[in-house]
Amino acid sequence: MYSLMFFVWWLPIVLLTSVILKTYLYKKKFSKFVDILPGDNYYPIIGTSWKMLKAGRECLFDVISARHKKFGPIFRSWNGSAPMIHIYKPEHAQIILRSNVSITKGTAYKYLHDWLGKGLISGSGPKWKEHRRLITPSFHFNILDSYGEIFAKKSLAFVKHLEKYSNQGYFDITSDLSKVSLDIITETAMGVKMNCLEGNDIGVKYADSVNFYCNSVMKRYLNPLYQNGLIFRLTEIGQKCLESRNYILDFNKHVIRTRKELYQKKKSNLPEVDDLGRKTKISFLDLLLSYAEKGLTEEEIQEEVSTFMFAGFDTTVASVSYTLLELGNRPDILECVHAELDSIFMDDPDRSVTTADLNQMTYLDMVVKEVLRKYAFVPSIQRRLEEDIQIENYHIPKGVVVTISLYDLHHDPDHFPEPFKFDPDRFLPENVAKRHPYAFVPFSAGPRNCLGQKFGMRNVKTLLATVLRKFNVTSRYEYEQIKYYYEVVLRPQNGVEIALEPRK
Repeated sequence: MYSLMFFVWWLPIVLLTSVILKTYLYKKKFSKFVDILPGDNYYPIIGTSWKMLKAGRECLFDVISARHKKFGPIFRSWNGSAPMIHIYKPEHAQIILRSNVSITKGTAYKYLHDWLGKGLISGSGPKWKEHRRLITPSFHFNILDSYGEIFAKKSLAFVKHLEKYSNQGYFDITSDLSKVSLDIITETAMGVKMNCLEGNDIGVKYADSVNFYCNSVMKRYLNPLYQNGLIFRLTEIGQKCLESRNYILDFNKHVIRTRKELYQKKKSNLPEVDDLGRKTKISFLDLLLSYAEKGLTEEEIQEEVSTFMFAGFDTTVASVSYTLLELGNRPDILECVHAELDSIFMDDPDRSVTTADLNQMTYLDMVVKEVLRKYAFVPSIQRRLEEDIQIENYHIPKGVVVTISLYDLHHDPDHFPEPFKFDPDRFLPENVAKRHPYAFVPFSAGPRNCLGQKFGMRNVKTLLATVLRKFNVTSRYEYEQIKYYYEVVLRPQNGVEIALEPRK
């Protein structure tokens, strides 16, 4: 009896002591290299995160921005006992992003694994390399070109949907963009029609679930208590996060199941051309299903579908909404966009956008790129070092996580004078040629760059060109009034409220 009581009392103490000792030794291993860099004060358990924990969701962006301004352009932080280096100069980012060795994602991405698994965004290692090799052909020019008809059709439907807001004052466009974005990505990449614009509220529910999950990722990353999966799932936010994740995965499984049935029929019964003599389209999901015969598992298909849905859906909503917000505050630039569109569509202003049209939209292309720079709504990316590196006079050892702040990179006054001014001319060819090649990397760069960037740009430009041919836009809030939620994707706290008027 005495020995049992002794065991019950002392086992937790021994376990706690071993955890503390392990944490101490792990920190000591890196601290002699990391702590010579500037940064916030370290505290046991929470590391240097106390200011961000205290800030809460509403003020987190401001606290992080102030930290970067105070300690940058290179500084350190501790996520608990895990060391991190933060950088935002292009010459520093180049060292990390062009590496073929340090391609492992950082700590923050593990909190996406419950949803995205180890797909192209969150995965690493041999499996990631093989999946990237398999998936790359699905972004070939000819396949992207075949999606153009759907981009155009859905964009025209979106304009029809927006007519109810014309001359009706300000409204938040993000929920409507969620609907059309989900329609586009499911029909193009997944080969399944969802018809969210026609009254199906799945698009809004999907967006709400994605937003809540992304918010919880940031909370878990900053809060040591939430980093324990068991403890997190017992909390109220953990349970809501699980509900959001289940809704997203159930939706994705429905898409996969629906397309799989069509895919099986197509293999056995359907012709290779449709009733109009056009070659039937091969979707991203079709490609994944074909690889199932070569060993790709159902779980791996689920992971890559979840990854593509998230990446394509969320960034489309952000790109289009922020562009409309900016143009609604800049009538001079909006006038230039209208002039370009009128010159392209003067013979038939109501026709669908084609690939040839997109190639002529050089000014709109510069506008979208300047939105990606100024709003930098994917604020940071991470890599875990797989080898020692040297940044300036600092030796950074293997095992350290490096965070590249894309937001600060894209607002570096050394490369973008007056960085908060919106100026599409920054992307004139002669100005681009003068800049460091890693000064603007909205889709990352190097061996882990975004495969879907051309898909995204075509989609966004088609939507914008179709909307802006029909409407004048004004914004309720000026840029200086916007406050962000700092999450996986930067979100405006008050949404994106614009007003539409038909063009004369």
